[in-house]
Amino acid sequence: MSPYIEKGRNGDFWADNLPEGISLVRKFDKYVMIAAAVSFLAAFIYVLYEDLIGIHRMYGVMPMLALPFFVCGVMFYIRAKYWILLILAAAAMVLWFIDIPLTLIFLVFFLVIGASGVVALVDALQRSIFYQVLRTIEYINVKSKLTAKDKVVAFLFNIPEDMDTRNITMDYELSRTKIPWKEVGNTISLGLMVGMFLWIYISMNPAFMDLSTEASVPLLMFTLILYIPVLVMPWSIFRSLNVRIDTGYRSFNIYRGIRATLQRMAVPVIAALFFVLVAINTSDIMTVALYILLSAAMIVITLTIASILYYWVFESVTINDIVSKWKMFRPVPVFVGLEADSGKGSWDEVAGTPKRDKTDFGKFTLPENK
Repeated sequence: MSPYIEKGRNGDFWADNLPEGISLVRKFDKYVMIAAAVSFLAAFIYVLYEDLIGIHRMYGVMPMLALPFFVCGVMFYIRAKYWILLILAAAAMVLWFIDIPLTLIFLVFFLVIGASGVVALVDALQRSIFYQVLRTIEYINVKSKLTAKDKVVAFLFNIPEDMDTRNITMDYELSRTKIPWKEVGNTISLGLMVGMFLWIYISMNPAFMDLSTEASVPLLMFTLILYIPVLVMPWSIFRSLNVRIDTGYRSFNIYRGIRATLQRMAVPVIAALFFVLVAINTSDIMTVALYILLSAAMIVITLTIASILYYWVFESVTINDIVSKWKMFRPVPVFVGLEADSGKGSWDEVAGTPKRDKTDFGKFTLPENK
């Protein structure tokens, strides 16, 4: 760590990097993110190849895009030694040889392996972004010039420009005895907002409605929906720990900021959805509406399963790691000083208590031109 003083628009501040050792990312998390990236790239190239020069249509091979979640799920089960679930997955493969519908086999694979792979990737992403986001927000309204990363974080979390963002804090004692269904409901509502974009795609793309077999439609939609938890669940850690910016008035909750951003984006998307449904000519509007309802049901089921796994297996470990390293991120309160209130019942309130001359503390001079 090499701290230095930077002159910002609202005063000077210590523009240091994150302390060494504060990273929450474990070796397993690195392997999960690498495996997910590599398998996604391989699956994406395969889908493009089949669409351009292969013998299968793109929509027929789109389920290959679920490969990252199966790879991550297998890694999780091997690490956790849940061999019985791998045996069940092998049984699902056998079903393919006895003419069981492909959609059913795909759902079995997801329930057995894919859901855990989704949550393992979500947990790895949470660990990689948590303190990075907090450090970015901390100085975002103090800097005189914002980087591209600062602008993205300010937009996503809806940070007001006139707020002093340095006093970030969170709740340190979180103990769950049951699944927080209210938080699961919030995650599902965010997922449905993201699903709006998927529904727009379904309505506007005539090729989607021209699939050779309708049985492949739910399979394709389910594959795309698997990515929704990866988009909405990493932010849940800020809600669980009540990460906020304390001000002299009402605290600014970090999670509510990103939720407000998604809500602002969802309003015009909803309007566009109804416009597209009215204007569509190539497809039966009732068919489109049926697929929208089907995808909504899939989003609710997928996020419910992923949320239960996350709160049951992953969250407590991640929160313990975050809290244990909080003192490295914030060794002392930001606004501590000599003029701090001693509090009720201190010796300063007792008559005759001697006062110390503050000049005894010496004079602190910051280096110039740094």
